[in-house]
Amino acid sequence: MSLDVSVLPTDVPNSEILDAIRNESSSDYQNRIPSADKAGVAQTIQNLMDPANRRWKNEFIDALVNRIGLTIARSNSWTNPLATFKRGMLEYGNTIEEIQVGLLKAHNYDADRDYMEGTLFGRERPEVQTNFHTVNRQDFYKVTVNEAMLNRAFLDPNGLSGFVNMLMEAPSNSDSWDEFLLTTSLFAEYESNGGFYHANIPDVAANGSTESQAKTALRKMRSMADTLKFLSTKYNAARMPSFASADDLILLTSPEFNAAIDVEALAGAFNVDKATMHGRVIPIPKENFGIDGCQAIMTTKDFFVIADKLFESTSQWNPASLSNNYFLHHHEVVSASRFVPAVMFTTGADDEVITVHTAPTSIGTVEILPGADGTVPTTVAHGGLIAFAADVVPADADQAVQWTIAAADGADRDLEGDEPTGVVVESVIYPLSSGTFITQSGVVHIGLDERNDAVAVTATTVVIDPSDGIAYDLSESLTVLISDVPLTQWPAL
Repeated sequence: MSLDVSVLPTDVPNSEILDAIRNESSSDYQNRIPSADKAGVAQTIQNLMDPANRRWKNEFIDALVNRIGLTIARSNSWTNPLATFKRGMLEYGNTIEEIQVGLLKAHNYDADRDYMEGTLFGRERPEVQTNFHTVNRQDFYKVTVNEAMLNRAFLDPNGLSGFVNMLMEAPSNSDSWDEFLLTTSLFAEYESNGGFYHANIPDVAANGSTESQAKTALRKMRSMADTLKFLSTKYNAARMPSFASADDLILLTSPEFNAAIDVEALAGAFNVDKATMHGRVIPIPKENFGIDGCQAIMTTKDFFVIADKLFESTSQWNPASLSNNYFLHHHEVVSASRFVPAVMFTTGADDEVITVHTAPTSIGTVEILPGADGTVPTTVAHGGLIAFAADVVPADADQAVQWTIAAADGADRDLEGDEPTGVVVESVIYPLSSGTFITQSGVVHIGLDERNDAVAVTATTVVIDPSDGIAYDLSESLTVLISDVPLTQWPAL
């Protein structure tokens, strides 16, 4: 005979339970304790209660409590509504590691620029944050079984199932309730550490709230549900770039708020049907939020970091009192993620999102970068390229430099070729050739027909005077000579 304890009701006949335990017990037990179906319940009970069979009675009680009692209790007891977000059993170690990687900075690509070893082989690490969630709950619950209690259970034809249900209901309910209280305490702890983003809505949970207030709250929630689909650092405690898929969003609400909001309209805020919405809205008593003004929390199923490390029962025979003590042990991680979006809808003020920009205070010297051969050029030829760089101070400032180029005075020089040797030609400034320009990555292109002897390269940025906060342009320039004569166009333009 096999008994499926996962669907065991509380009115199973004693004979079925007795034989189900017998079938899964040791061979010694089966030899000493007869089948209730064949020998009768009375004979089986008599053999169990025989003092000479103490060993097998204890085996029976252990199986009754551990095999059947816990399952019945779990099926019929109060269940933590947040247990659905548990992450299963923590098989190895006592810690869950959570890692979040930030975004990378974009670099401007220029096909004409030589990228040196700093770019090719240098390091550029993204921001990485790690959280460790360790086992922080190690509780046990004790219940005692004595012979008088067991004997009374045998007096009722269905008494054993009721007995184990009553016996294990208290530790099971106590465990689930304590787990719920620990889980909901995460809200206040997360809030006290600056975790939640606050979104103001009317006091919909109050008695006498209006339909207009409910619609305002729904509009705000719909807007937030759509906003969380995009990467942002605003909505999680770690201020790391994160987003929330619409399928992962859940809403934890007070019962008062839940009663005032139309579920169909709420489903519209999540872009799901009404039936699906019921599974995403989890009522939490207002006092268990532990936060004044909190009416609802929008987050994802990954907000809770909860995992069992140990869940089992043990027993100890007490020869002094002729009773068995049973201990339900529950060790687990109960924590919250700092990386997932978490928005609290509150009667308090909206969060003012302040973006901190680091303004430059100065600009570094304009420098010529090394060429492909690793040397720094001092001049540039017609048709050639030369790269410049200038850093702003401080290095993490938001404002980059803007590059400009202009014709410049070159040194008076002797020209060879068309002119006789020793003839000194004075420098003259001409309009720049259309082939002479500078890219915004600082690379200068010299046109083949450039008539100027030199060009001036200028880096400009907007700096803030720390003394008075006034912004103004600050520039640094460098002039570079063109080393050869221009290509003569024919026919002349």
